[in-house]
Amino acid sequence: MKRPYLMKQNGKYEIKVRTCAGSLDASQLAALREIADNYADGKIHLTVRQEVLLFDIEESHVDEALKKLEEVGLRGGSAGFRVRNIVCCVGERCKNCVQNVTGLAEELDKKYGELELPGAVKIAIGGCPFPCTRPYFNDIGIIGRAYPVVDVDKCDGCGKCVETCPMDAITINGDMKAVINRKKCKMCGRGINTCPISAIYAKEKGFTILLGGRGTWPAFKGEILAEMLEPEDVAPLVGKTLDYYKQNALPHEKRLRPFVKRIGIEQIRKEILGTEKPVGQRWREAKL
Repeated sequence: MKRPYLMKQNGKYEIKVRTCAGSLDASQLAALREIADNYADGKIHLTVRQEVLLFDIEESHVDEALKKLEEVGLRGGSAGFRVRNIVCCVGERCKNCVQNVTGLAEELDKKYGELELPGAVKIAIGGCPFPCTRPYFNDIGIIGRAYPVVDVDKCDGCGKCVETCPMDAITINGDMKAVINRKKCKMCGRGINTCPISAIYAKEKGFTILLGGRGTWPAFKGEILAEMLEPEDVAPLVGKTLDYYKQNALPHEKRLRPFVKRIGIEQIRKEILGTEKPVGQRWREAKL
């Protein structure tokens, strides 16, 4: 059986282990330590994609190491032409998070983690528009957003939101009320989370989906596929996007960047969403 997560170097093997949202429980950590001590070089390497790498394993020990991984719910993976390890921030454990993303990462990993594709697809999820997981530069990027609105009857003009807004999108007017500049606002939720009296609140929350980003040189920022999606719509849209790529990719399009460049994001939206505009509502109406 072909196992692309096994890589041979200098006569020995390294095993790449998938994690879900970079999270490991105590039993899994103990098993990894046991494998590292008994079969590998005594070290555990953590990759930028939140995977675990175990080095210098003798061929005679590979199956036993994989068996011990399976016993604690871990598996080899994140290599070859498939969905790679899904990168996700800590989500709701971060004060800046505006969407529950760890549950979404688990759902995507369960549904698409073993899906074979024409090329490698890297997915990253961030709970806010200033994410540490770099979803802007992945094949598929998923970003949580919150549309802020000011309750002028509550707002006392304290200016806390102005101090914390990273885009300088909030000002205090002559009536001592907060005003949001929509052209500058990235819907990051900082003003919402900072307001001590909840005068700024989220009128709507949703996810933005980016397509065709690339982190290696030359880096390329993904293009918007859909905006302000409901949480329950994200996984189906990702699945439909992966299927569209699988059915239409040319042999040389081993990543989504050349695929999106050839077809064009407007045409991809039209095929997947039924509209050339990146509007989440149209996705919900399509019921695909």
